[in-house]
Amino acid sequence: QVMSPPKSSFAGPRLSIAQAPATVAQPLRLNVEMSRRCEFTKKKANNGYTVSFSHTRNKTLQHVNVQSKKIFWEKEKRWVHVKIATSTLKTITKKGIDAVAKDCGIDLYSLPYTDVSDARVNWLKENNAPPKKKNKRAMKQPTPA
Repeated sequence: QVMSPPKSSFAGPRLSIAQAPATVAQPLRLNVEMSRRCEFTKKKANNGYTVSFSHTRNKTLQHVNVQSKKIFWEKEKRWVHVKIATSTLKTITKKGIDAVAKDCGIDLYSLPYTDVSDARVNWLKENNAPPKKKNKRAMKQPTPA
């Protein structure tokens, strides 16, 4: 308790309790966006201007057309997941993924992939399918017909 001086001669001394401001820590919100950079050629946005009719120049970024793609790799019989510029995609169609990866210094084995090799296909045939999640909404005891 803190004694504060009276504000007027008519008022007596006031008692006030100092309170700390009640602040609640807000959860940190992260806006996660895909990086706009080609994994093969390392292309990124170019600094430019938008020029109006009155020739006022405003800074802008000219972004690369980057897409998330799965590209089939013939040698290893797998789908490789990449973030790639569409211009690089045209080059891969022309030269092949092995040649472009070699030129860019990319190790295709280090990239995430989906396997479709013969061994994987045979395993799926033998085991019927990869494990699936349990259906929580399925009826526990089906009704008799």
